[in-house]
Amino acid sequence: MRIVIVGGGQVGSALARTLSADHEVFVIDHQPAIADVFATMDVEFITGSGTSEDVLAQADTATADVFVAATGLDEVNIVACAIANRMGNPETICLVSRADFLDASGNMAGLDQFGIDRVLWPEAQLAADIERIVTAPGAIDAEVFEGGIVRLLEYRLAAGSKLLACPLRELHLPRGSLIVAVKRAGRIFVPRGETQLAIGDKVIVMGTREAMVDVEAFVHPGSAGGRQQVTIIGGGDVGVQLAERLDASPLVDVRIVERDPARGAMLAARLTNTLVLNGDGTDLEFLESEDVGRSDVLVSVIDNDERNLLASLLARQLGVPKVITRVGRPSNLRLFERVGIDVALSARGAAVTSILHQITGGTASLLAVLEEGEARVLEITVAPTFAPRDLKDMGTAEDAIVAVILRGGHAVVPRGDDRIEPGDRIIVFSTRAAADRVYAFFSGTGA
Repeated sequence: MRIVIVGGGQVGSALARTLSADHEVFVIDHQPAIADVFATMDVEFITGSGTSEDVLAQADTATADVFVAATGLDEVNIVACAIANRMGNPETICLVSRADFLDASGNMAGLDQFGIDRVLWPEAQLAADIERIVTAPGAIDAEVFEGGIVRLLEYRLAAGSKLLACPLRELHLPRGSLIVAVKRAGRIFVPRGETQLAIGDKVIVMGTREAMVDVEAFVHPGSAGGRQQVTIIGGGDVGVQLAERLDASPLVDVRIVERDPARGAMLAARLTNTLVLNGDGTDLEFLESEDVGRSDVLVSVIDNDERNLLASLLARQLGVPKVITRVGRPSNLRLFERVGIDVALSARGAAVTSILHQITGGTASLLAVLEEGEARVLEITVAPTFAPRDLKDMGTAEDAIVAVILRGGHAVVPRGDDRIEPGDRIIVFSTRAAADRVYAFFSGTGA
């Protein structure tokens, strides 16, 4: 596919890095110095304005399949998409930085007249990602696929976990679920029957919606279905979006901490069931006075990495069992995890993942990028020429596993005796290195 990206910032560079191996990628930015970021990528960098038809023509936008406008200026992104739509017929994705361009349902408000196919507000996407993790007890990551009938949950194993009791072949996870990956000592791999999990491992489980409810109860007995108290530090865009999502849940009690009294008054008027506290989320005495340590989950979404880190470390010191933190600078993601933060997420990462969901390539779709790009979740339509065979008889790549077969409107988590047929849609978990081989195997383009 030919993909044109306007804006070489954090979102644009992350998209280019992920997509350049499999697609023809052009990046447009008006700052020449940005070109250095793309020097090691297989992309063509063009210096100029994304609102210039001449510059867009240099990227052959008229024949582009996908056009992504990801600069820091909403107006530039909207105009760039409008021009691209006039030049050709690409799928246009426009990033915006405020809610003005979205209606109450989160859909674009009037921008379709500019030929824009999808508007993405990264802060709202980040709030949606956090909500999924908050509402999955014990999980440090959560994804949904195929309209919610397939779920992915990630756990970090602590002493006493049932998953440590025996090798995987003896675990007897709920039927319809499957452990697809383990991350240990910085390396991610697909486990086998003889794999013995260890304290500190990250474990990724996929399965049907019903089975994953049982997985939550299996991994964290007594937590699934229980009421949670969630404290949000920061009443900015992400904090408000998250609070609104959780506000209506009968299983969540929400508190939001905002230090600006005027902003707090607005939040109190807007949120029906959420308790709004006026105070500083980085003040230990304030946190202690409000008994924040009794929270089941604390989410720090201040628009400042240093203050987010401080609020999160204080919450950990007070005994909060699950801490989720917003990270602005990508370079800080690993740092936050190393100092004990359970989940570190960025609006940039949320935007990139959302965009990747929209970009398809022939018979394959990239559904998710996990573990800072080390792993992929792919949806592949099996080629008509594929010889039907049982999973146990396949010689697929070592670091890949068929997690789900989608057939006749149903999702099946396969076992060795299940058969892959031509025309099946399958969801495959794969490491980054194995992804191309997996696609080639099932699409009929490789051995």
